[in-house]
Amino acid sequence: MARENTLTREFLRRFIPAVLLNAALVLGILALGQYLLIRQAEDQELSAIRNEFHQLTAVYAQQVLGAASALAANPGVVTAFATAPSASQRTQLGAESDSLYRALKSQYGNAIVVFIANHHVLYRANKPAFFGDRTIPRPDIAEVMQTGLPVANLGLLKIGYSINGVAPVLSNDGGAIGVAQVSLPIASLYGRILHDIPGSRIAILIHNDGAPSNKFQGTVVGDNVFNYVSSPDFQEYIAKHPNVLHANYTGITMFKSGEFYHLFVVPLTGYDKKPLGLAVFGYNVTSTLRIAAITLGASLILSALVFLLIGLNLKHFVERRILAPVVVLAKRLRAISLGERLEQSVEQTETNEIGILQTAAERLRKTLLNMLSHIKK
Repeated sequence: MARENTLTREFLRRFIPAVLLNAALVLGILALGQYLLIRQAEDQELSAIRNEFHQLTAVYAQQVLGAASALAANPGVVTAFATAPSASQRTQLGAESDSLYRALKSQYGNAIVVFIANHHVLYRANKPAFFGDRTIPRPDIAEVMQTGLPVANLGLLKIGYSINGVAPVLSNDGGAIGVAQVSLPIASLYGRILHDIPGSRIAILIHNDGAPSNKFQGTVVGDNVFNYVSSPDFQEYIAKHPNVLHANYTGITMFKSGEFYHLFVVPLTGYDKKPLGLAVFGYNVTSTLRIAAITLGASLILSALVFLLIGLNLKHFVERRILAPVVVLAKRLRAISLGERLEQSVEQTETNEIGILQTAAERLRKTLLNMLSHIKK
């Protein structure tokens, strides 16, 4: 019986590895497809965050430019700039700008409206009692004074990262005699991103390399100052993984909560064209990975069942249509070779090559019978 199953064992020995190889190939293709779908979904979300960031930044820039230009062109502001610094000058500048400052502060949580001439502050809406402060030389203000054109830029003020609009205040002869500046904190901008794109996380930070500074607001963590952070776990992760803090970083990480985030970093450049800090964005991909894992697992199980069914059907087909007739024919030929059952004909049950062998075996049986008959005569 063991010898009769030799073909079956030989077939299975070659068939099973081939099926497993094909199964591994198909499953590998499925896994690659799932991976590409995951990456596509992640890239779409990250692109949405990046586009939202740039679009809102542009909106903020247009708003501060418009507000600063309107103030700079206000006749009352121009008249106040033409007078010597005094309490009456500050009162007039305040009267022309306080309503705008209150509206911006109410909408964005904080804002700065300031008038500067000869590198000195004439009036600051958020600190009306303070005046005469000398400002450091700023390329954006120098550019406005030289060109007479307003500019928008990203800066770091005491309110943190802000988008600044600087517009020239022109004298009657068309020369720039000072600037009006309107600044909005971009923390509210990132808050809008979090609202518009659920699952996103944001941490805005700069490198401080030392003790806290009073120049700006923020939370000091190690050598970094977090000016804005959307969640404590995000801040903790960045503090423990400084490798994230380099321009154009991207990667998938897991927070201590067990959630997975795809992070990417956008460098922030100030008005002096130098690196000002980093904006670290993240999007929660936990549900995406979970769905992908479930889908991939279901695909693996389904594929395994399909291959199992194919293998069983193929095994049944080979045993019934190929191996069984060959085994029966082998028994008959063995019996014929021993001179047994010569009177019993070999039935042709197949129409393929096995049928040809069966016909040949029948001819061989008849030939042997004829030879035996002649011998007996």
